Amino acid sequence: MNEKKIKELFELCLRVSNETTAHVNFDYTACDDISRVYIYVFNDAGEIVKHFSVCQFYEFPSEAGSFEGAKKYLLELLINGRCPL
Repeated sequence: MNEKKIKELFELCLRVSNETTAHVNFDYTACDDISRVYIYVFNDAGEIVKHFSVCQFYEFPSEAGSFEGAKKYLLELLINGRCPL
């Protein structure tokens, strides 16, 4: 995952926060050669309903470690959860 993809996930989180009622947390951590993005989506009770841990330089087989999985989920939130005008 390159810098462009990290920015894309961050911008999607911003859109989810601004355009839906979903609560989302985006955290980027860089330590030596390991950079990771953590995304948490919470319900109204403050419980985590979905989480992603995406590594910048390595792709893991689980959806929680997949850039595409995180992107797909955030886009689904935008499609299904738009706030009324």
